[in-house]
Amino acid sequence: MKFYIESLQLWLKTGRRRSVSFLPNKINVITGESHTGKTAILDIVDYCLFASNHRISESIINENVTWYGLCIHVNDKVYTIARRAPEGTAPSADYYFSSTGEVPNTAPNPSIGESALKKLLSADFGIDQDVKIPFGGRTLKANSRVSLRYFLLFNTISQDIITHSDQFFDKQNQARYQEALPRIFDIAVGIDTVENILKREKRAELERNLARQQKLAARTEEKREQFNAQLTETVTQAQRYGLVPENTDLDASVTALRQMVTARDSGTDHHVSAQYEEISSQIYRVSRKIRGLRRFASEYGNHKTTLKETADSLQPVEYLLKNFEETVRTSVFDDIVKNLSQGLQEIKDATARKTPLDSNINEIMKELESQRLSLEKDLQALPSDMESFESDKDKYIFIGETKAKLELYSDPRSDEASDNSELIARLEAQIEDLAVSPVEDRKELFTRALDEAIQDYIALTKAALGNYGDYRSAFSYSDKKLHLRKPKTASTENVGSSSNHMFLHLFLFLGLHELIMRNDGAHVAPFLIIDQFSRPYWGDDDQKDGAGEKDVDESDVAKVKLALELLDQFITTANDIGKEFQMIVFEHINPRYWDGLKNVHLVEIFRDGNALIPVSTPG
Repeated sequence: MKFYIESLQLWLKTGRRRSVSFLPNKINVITGESHTGKTAILDIVDYCLFASNHRISESIINENVTWYGLCIHVNDKVYTIARRAPEGTAPSADYYFSSTGEVPNTAPNPSIGESALKKLLSADFGIDQDVKIPFGGRTLKANSRVSLRYFLLFNTISQDIITHSDQFFDKQNQARYQEALPRIFDIAVGIDTVENILKREKRAELERNLARQQKLAARTEEKREQFNAQLTETVTQAQRYGLVPENTDLDASVTALRQMVTARDSGTDHHVSAQYEEISSQIYRVSRKIRGLRRFASEYGNHKTTLKETADSLQPVEYLLKNFEETVRTSVFDDIVKNLSQGLQEIKDATARKTPLDSNINEIMKELESQRLSLEKDLQALPSDMESFESDKDKYIFIGETKAKLELYSDPRSDEASDNSELIARLEAQIEDLAVSPVEDRKELFTRALDEAIQDYIALTKAALGNYGDYRSAFSYSDKKLHLRKPKTASTENVGSSSNHMFLHLFLFLGLHELIMRNDGAHVAPFLIIDQFSRPYWGDDDQKDGAGEKDVDESDVAKVKLALELLDQFITTANDIGKEFQMIVFEHINPRYWDGLKNVHLVEIFRDGNALIPVSTPG
């Protein structure tokens, strides 16, 4: 992302316009006396960028201004954004916007609403309007939109926090920003991306939808079980009254019930008695066949017995044939013996083997016996003591109730029932296909890279850190704070002195911006406003200049110079990686402190009547 502030514009009530210009890719220093409006510049920048409350001093500053404005360069575009001066503590809703960077000579006229302007600028910051706060807090609600202003937390180090021992980011005394910082940190520094956040939100939405569908499926299954229980109870009761047969399955019984309630035909006696008579009639017919076959089998057996007895009576014929030579024969002897012998042989043949008729009769009788047994079981299945209605009224009440139940408990298995199994499968497939990159590993890698970058800054300013010059950077991701760790130890130490705290703030912000630039961050603008980093040392310049040369490495002047060298080196590092970075620094120090630093630009010296609001301007 490319960004820098070209100028600050104030439209004064006198009709004149006050302009303060800044250079890109430089450390723009405004130095001078106290109470000249240096700190107010930070408050004005914040106000122009959609602050919902302001800290602009009413005395001297706001009482003399009608409009505040910024001319900014964003990704090769030039914008002018102006906002009407607040009235008392109430910020104005009037904005002026020029997409070409036009700066009116006279007080602007409102030309755009805040929400439209914020949306336009958010797009340049790569902040999608669909990106939501992932988790809520006391002030921020979950799924509320991410605001452009949350990312401005990375662009200011105010005098309130630059020497703070515990806070590193501005506005942490406001619940909204306190909760916003951990929620937008990952996307700001490049640990996470908008695309990945949107994918994660989409995945979460799909998972919520899947959970709803699975819950619905569970309720449907529960209703199906309730339906089956109700259906079984109704069918059983109908069977007791003889409205449907007992020997039919559930589906057939339901079909019979639906037909019954539709036609209003109970058929209580007719159906059961007709079935009883039919089965009884079949049993009778089968029994008759069995009795007939048994009688035939008995007579056939008697016939065979008679033949055997006849064969026994013809046994002398065999004797005569064996003793043929010893017998006294007459003229008809041969014919008689021959006929008797032939008849005996036929009788033997008939009684010696089992004929097909014997097998057929037995098979037929077995089949009939099996058929009769099945019919008897069917007959036993019919209600022996069938319940009856007290009256036709009770019968039709039951039929009506049955119809109502069938309508109320529509069959979940029918085509009309809701079946979300395909939807569940589709949602599961979509969740499986939606690749969301995990961020835990990236958090650890980012912390290591940040500590490495900060360690270079520590080495550069070692002389200013005293006893902590050889310590190691230890960024706490969870707290978003920078600590120092003694080499070869696992614990951090409480670093004393406001000077060390000031350097820790510089280290952290420069480290964050270096990694953001190296990662081609699109959401954090490459600029930083620092308000009076020399506060821990401020005193009489002459006294500092008169300090002994032998004490320069430990003196406050040396520390201020090291801080300036650190900022200067950071601009050089940014240029080395193909980036540009702008700093705006408000100070009290003398310009000679940055002699020899190529990246420092003196904007103005607020002294001798020169100030943000010139002394000549009437209040």
